[in-house]
Amino acid sequence: MQSKANVRRVRVNGRRGIYYRLGADGKRRYEITYRDSDGRQRWKTVSGGLKDAQTALEDIHGRRRRGERVSPTRATFAEVAEAWLATQTQLRPRTRASYESLLRVHVVPRIGRLRIAEITEDDVAFVIAEMQKGDSKAWTIRTALTPLGRVLSYAARRGFIAVNPIRHLERGERPSPGRREMRILQRGEITALLDVADPRYRPLLAIAVFTGLRLGELLGLAWQDVDLGDGVIHVRKQLDRDGQRVAPKTPQAMRDVVLMPALGRLIREHRLASRHSRPRDLVFASALGTGLDRRNVSRRGLERAVERAGLGDPSRPTLRFHDLRHTFASLLVAQGMNVVFVSRQLGHASPDITLRVYAHLFDSAEHSRRASELLDAEFGAIVASRTTRDVF
Repeated sequence: MQSKANVRRVRVNGRRGIYYRLGADGKRRYEITYRDSDGRQRWKTVSGGLKDAQTALEDIHGRRRRGERVSPTRATFAEVAEAWLATQTQLRPRTRASYESLLRVHVVPRIGRLRIAEITEDDVAFVIAEMQKGDSKAWTIRTALTPLGRVLSYAARRGFIAVNPIRHLERGERPSPGRREMRILQRGEITALLDVADPRYRPLLAIAVFTGLRLGELLGLAWQDVDLGDGVIHVRKQLDRDGQRVAPKTPQAMRDVVLMPALGRLIREHRLASRHSRPRDLVFASALGTGLDRRNVSRRGLERAVERAGLGDPSRPTLRFHDLRHTFASLLVAQGMNVVFVSRQLGHASPDITLRVYAHLFDSAEHSRRASELLDAEFGAIVASRTTRDVF
């Protein structure tokens, strides 16, 4: 039987805060002691030898000197995730439910039982690898990393862990879904689409093409937001997936979008024909005055019009409702509008986002204008003189 002398802590000479115990095999098991951010004395067993114990102690002292919170816990990832979710009262209900589902389905079954203090980037990489084995798409994996990363950031802020391990993932360990090729309608395609659209959805599709409003913004539009006198739409609300009018996600999404006169006339005709035309009524409402269903708009409104117009070319990307927004952006760029104006009309958080998404459009438009100017400067006189000789 092992004696008490063998299991008691023994202080390492000359190494303050480092102790060891002798195991049954005669080997030393090192422990360190320190004060956490709340002033409580803590003990921690360290794997490895004396150097590893010294490194672990210096790391904790370094974090304290940098002002980082050190507050170790025996809580598991699942417990910390539950605590984090309870604090997310500012999230939209649907977003919170999505985060809860992603954690419950993809993350907690894999690392939920691990103590939060023990989770490393290898554990995060394990979650990613397991999701890939289960045929999860890259986009789903990246989406699941969002609440996972926020839980770990929550733990880091409270001193449960030193740093969010997601930051240490290697580039190749983060799945890249790749950018879907956008579908931009040309003039003839816009004409064909609107010519065959169901009369109930034609005004909605026309406004989508020529204002770039997101589907939720269109469905959340009230008549009081439409100023036909000044020729603008005031985007102030959007319709969420539960049918509620809520504020847009970013302040920049609250914006004034210009209306061309022909679109203003179409909107005026739509209001005259609508049974719901009071200021607070929705511009696009059901027979009962409630918001339209997103799927119905996409399927009955857009998809049927695409089929009737013959725009379902299998060699090209499927036309989504969001592509109508891309089409509006391309129209603005083609008219020579600068990136700041385009960004404001689209409600992007910053012009940088607009450039990242539509850089190829700006580049193409600029090159087209530049090429036209250079060709005219170099050869314009030749064309003019030749034409003159042909005429006379």
